[in-house]
Amino acid sequence: MSSISSLSFVQTYLWNNANFNALRGLTQLDDVENRYDPTVTLVRDPNAGAPASHTRINSIRAPPLDAIGRFYSISDFHDAFKTGKLTPSAVVEALLPLIRRDVKSPTKHSVAFLDTKVDIVRRAAETATQRYKDGAPLGILDGVPMAIKDEMDLKGYKRCDGSKLDFTNKLDMTSWCVSKLEEEGAIILGKLNMHEFGMGEPVPLCSFMSS
Repeated sequence: MSSISSLSFVQTYLWNNANFNALRGLTQLDDVENRYDPTVTLVRDPNAGAPASHTRINSIRAPPLDAIGRFYSISDFHDAFKTGKLTPSAVVEALLPLIRRDVKSPTKHSVAFLDTKVDIVRRAAETATQRYKDGAPLGILDGVPMAIKDEMDLKGYKRCDGSKLDFTNKLDMTSWCVSKLEEEGAIILGKLNMHEFGMGEPVPLCSFMSS
């Protein structure tokens, strides 16, 4: 077997082992155009500075209401917060019992989470709730619940990359990409569990949101 054939075999095995091929069977993606190019945000003036926010409401695409297995989207949360139908605090209080592992009876969803700092999460939700009450949300991500994999740094949390080792940043800082979400008001529910060093099938985040 040539080196190229061997490489192709390994790539195919890893792709299937991570269950990425399951994406091809999702009917929700039938009408979604494939994109293989990097996303580029054009600016009218080459000399202009970076935009204050890349999360404009008109750039967010919500799934159809009749989509099979539909879960709450960013647009759904944002609309509910704006109208007062829900608050970020109410959403957080509904999710915490589902994802916490430090309770007497953890649910089937809590296995997806490695750790959740309840005080930090509630504080962020209360702040976002107040912004909506004041009519001054930071953007479409404000108050939207999210979580990050353990391979990212998050202030106040340990990092082990799905292993028994400790890779926690000594400066107790947050990864840049996560800090950008926090700057937009996103509520980080905690750290998601993962296979050792990410060598396995990724854990889905949205499975508990559709329950």
